[in-house]
Amino acid sequence: MKKNVIVMVLTVALSALLLSACGEDKKGETTPATDTASEEAPADDSSDDGSFTLLDVDENMIDVGAYGKDEDGTELVFSMFTGPDGNKYVSLFAFDNNSNSGDVICGQYEAETEKDEDGDEWTYFDVEDVYTGNHFKLGVCERPETDEVAFFDEDGNVVQGEFLSAADTISYMGSAVSLIEQ
Repeated sequence: MKKNVIVMVLTVALSALLLSACGEDKKGETTPATDTASEEAPADDSSDDGSFTLLDVDENMIDVGAYGKDEDGTELVFSMFTGPDGNKYVSLFAFDNNSNSGDVICGQYEAETEKDEDGDEWTYFDVEDVYTGNHFKLGVCERPETDEVAFFDEDGNVVQGEFLSAADTISYMGSAVSLIEQ
């Protein structure tokens, strides 16, 4: 019983620390999206330091959501959203229900668009992870004519996926956060 209480307290403390990092104002360390500045939402004045958790993101803030599974069966949720602070973010949740483990990367980004050899248009994101400070690259290719989406993870592996509604994106994000908290 005592061990369960200690594990629960440590899990809650670690989860709070992990989730409170997204949206943290890192002056000079991250760059807001340059190609979507006109779409920025008004800043949320509920926090003096501008920080928020991913649980503060709601479906009205989701710009794009996509779901896919990699070759190993790891479920991935890619999202682009406007945070409560008015900045644009991109995130990638990876979670494995079989091992009850997962990870999340999230940060403000700089984006550029290029066409590949097949004529598909990819948007590449250069992101500094708010959790680790590490730089990573993500990419997404939307194919509206076929209602398909492909994205690649931080390792460059392309994942075929499907678009998610904003509500489904939030649901998957919440499930992933719950799994990661365990």
